[in-house]
Order: sequence, then structure tokens, then C-alpha cells
Amino acid sequence: MMKRFYTAGLLCLLAFAAISSAAENEREAVQRKADADKMVRIGEELKKQDVKIAFYGKVIDQNQAPVEGASVEVQITQFSPDMDRLFGKVKSVSVRTDATGSFTVEKEKGRSLYVKSVSKPGYEYIRSQNTNDSFQYARHGVEEPFVAAKTSPVVFRLRKEGETVFCFEVKYWDLHVYGKESGQPKGYDFIRQEPLRDLAKPVLNGAALVCDLQVKATLNTNDATWAVVLSPGNTNGGIIVSEQLLYEAPDAGYQPEYTFTPEDRKPVKAKYVYLKSRDPAIFTRLEIEHINANKEFFRLSGKSVTNPYGDRNLEQATDLPYEVTKQLTDEAKTSFRQNKRPEKPDLPKLIKKAKEKTEKGKPQP
Repeated sequence: MMKRFYTAGLLCLLAFAAISSAAENEREAVQRKADADKMVRIGEELKKQDVKIAFYGKVIDQNQAPVEGASVEVQITQFSPDMDRLFGKVKSVSVRTDATGSFTVEKEKGRSLYVKSVSKPGYEYIRSQNTNDSFQYARHGVEEPFVAAKTSPVVFRLRKEGETVFCFEVKYWDLHVYGKESGQPKGYDFIRQEPLRDLAKPVLNGAALVCDLQVKATLNTNDATWAVVLSPGNTNGGIIVSEQLLYEAPDAGYQPEYTFTPEDRKPVKAKYVYLKSRDPAIFTRLEIEHINANKEFFRLSGKSVTNPYGDRNLEQATDLPYEVTKQLTDEAKTSFRQNKRPEKPDLPKLIKKAKEKTEKGKPQP
């Protein structure tokens, strides 16, 4: 009797489980269909956002002159039927500027356009000077879609590079002043690329250092703020602080010092420091990238380029052959150790010679 009762109960449980499983499968199927229908509706709405795209631009240099033959790469976001890319695929389009510096993108469809790059050999594209580079063609909320006009092209700027020169480059330099060192001046040698912790003893590993930049940071213990004074390391030098990135150091206007009150981890508006140091003079451009100013310490960091030859040109020659870079670095350091300023080299001649030597060293076919 008990056995028959147990068996009947087990069969009921199995039947209930089967019914529940079937119902669950049916619910899942209904949900999958609902999800699929929803994605189809979303896709249809996104597809409607693809509109005809027309874009008119113009490229000029720092002298407002049109730049002919510049390559412009744009990216257009448009609908994709691929479910994995439902919210858009990117189509790249490349065009070139004409004699007036103008370029046009037409006969395309999409919902947005992004100007990825503008380039031409001998020119530099500075993105911070070209922030207007994204354009929404589809209506997005309350934002009105972008409307292009031939008579009012979007302007992009390239900087025409001048004569380049070998420079000492410091990709990352920093100076620390701890609270207990408040008021004690520190320094930096941009030729040796070394900090000076003790200006009274400017020596490193038995070799003399020269203070190009002096930093004096004083902590106010009442409110934990710092007063910072930047100055050249010698009395014949000078300093200019500016918001403008220059590729030639200013001819005049240098001051004995520059004083400011930094805020912790906040960028400074005037972040370019032009420094005239040593005798005979050399010129350096510093870019202040980070500042820490708290009750524990003050830290100033950034990057720099220094022209060791005495002229104000800060148009750094990049991608120099290693042999040329080493030769000019060694020659300049040797001259400064002898308290002389190095003679400016014939850079194109040195590059040509290095390339010819490389070609001769290659195995002949």
C-alpha cells in the first residue's frame, strides 16, 4: 500500500516538474521573441537617424594662409544591420585640400562625423587648437543637428614648421620641495638633465652642474598654501610665462622672476615658461604639466626643450639618426664643461652623412 502511494506521489512530482519546465521554456521563448522584436524596433529607429551628410572644411596655417594638399581623414558613424554593431559602424573617408585649402565630404550617409586627423609633411596638427572636430547630423534630444554651409566652412589649423635645430629634450622633469625644505631654493640643469638639491654645492658625481632654472617654494603653515618663485639661475638671464606655445623664444620682455600661488593638482593657465639662462645665453621652453601643492610637499613637473647654441629657435629636430643625436649631445656637453657654448652644426649635412653611412653598411643584393 505504502509503495503504491509513494510511486503515485513520485509520478505527480515528475508530471508537475515537466509542466513547470514546459511553462518556463514557453516564457523564455516569449521573452526571446520580445527581446528580438525590441532590437528590431531599435534598429529601425537608428536606421532612420542616417541622413545625407555634407561637410565643408578649410585648412589654414598660423599665418592664415590656405594649406593645399593637406590630407584630411574623417570618420562617419552610420547604421549597421549587424546586431553586434547595432549602434553604428564607422566608415573612414579621406580627402585632400585644394589650392584654397578647402575640402568637401559629400554623398555619404550617417548620423555623425568626426575629423580624425589633418596632416601634411612640414606641418604640425595641434589638437588643442582644433577642438571643434565632432558633428552630429541626427537630432539628439534637444540638440539641433549640424547643418553644413559652403559659405561658412569649418576651419582647421596646421602650424607650418620652420627650420629645425638639435635640442636637449627632457620628456619628464620634476622638482620636489618638502615641507621641511620650505624656502630653500632648488634648481635644474637642462643640459645635464639633473636636479640641483643644494645650490651651494652644484656637483654631481664630481662634475659641476649649472642652475638653469631656480625654484623657491615657501609653505604657509597657517593655510597650507605655497608661494612659488621661478627664476633663471644667473643674474643675466630672465623668464617669461605665457599661455602660448611658441617655437621661437621671445626676443625681449624677460623678467627677473615669476611668482605664483599653485593649487593642488589643478592645471595652470599660463603653462609655458620661456627661460634665458647662462652666460653666454641659451634658451629653454618648459611646459608645466603637473602641480602638487599640499601641506606635505610641493612638486612641479613637465617637459622641456633647450637650444644649446644661443639662438632662440626651439623648433626641435625629431627622428634624428642615433649617431647624430649622440654626436651633438657629446659635443655640446663637452663645450659646456669647458664653459663654452657649442657652435651650431650644419644639421642637414650631418643627417645626410649619417644616412649615407647607413646605406653603405647595408648588405648588397
